[in-house]
Amino acid sequence: MPARKIREQDLERFRRTNIGQPLTEIAKDFQRRALVRFTERGHTGLQPAHTAVIANLSLDGSRLTDLARRAGMTKQGMGQLVDEVERLGYVERVPHPTDSRAKLVRFSERGRQLMAHGVEIGELIQMDYAQLIGSRRLKILHDTLEDLNRGLRHAKAGNPPPAPARRRPRSRQP
Repeated sequence: MPARKIREQDLERFRRTNIGQPLTEIAKDFQRRALVRFTERGHTGLQPAHTAVIANLSLDGSRLTDLARRAGMTKQGMGQLVDEVERLGYVERVPHPTDSRAKLVRFSERGRQLMAHGVEIGELIQMDYAQLIGSRRLKILHDTLEDLNRGLRHAKAGNPPPAPARRRPRSRQP
């Protein structure tokens, strides 16, 4: 099917209503702010790609194949990232407790400190965002994105979309 001819006003309307670009820009901003704050706390050398390891690693440790699956990437690609994060001292490979053929990737002590800082940093960044758009609107945005993400996961699994999560009504502040 040939593409229809696009007009300038169609392109401009799409740019104004497309959610992909603002989502991408916000994710980049969040990541940039986080890396700056990690560096301020002595966590140097981290790159945006390393979040694929850090964000998907269980506190109890994970197999490389599970990390790759969660991040939506190949085992080889994840292995390279784990090597880099391991060289930085944030993760370590240890024998799997029940499968002698397998290894677990887990946070090192430095990695656990990174995660503790990460929780604090994430909260600070969200406070920055709340100052820009208000706490209530940030909560609505979060809940809406969670509903969309849940729906996408269900669609990927071939299931019907779930009903939006029921949220407790919030009391209105004066």
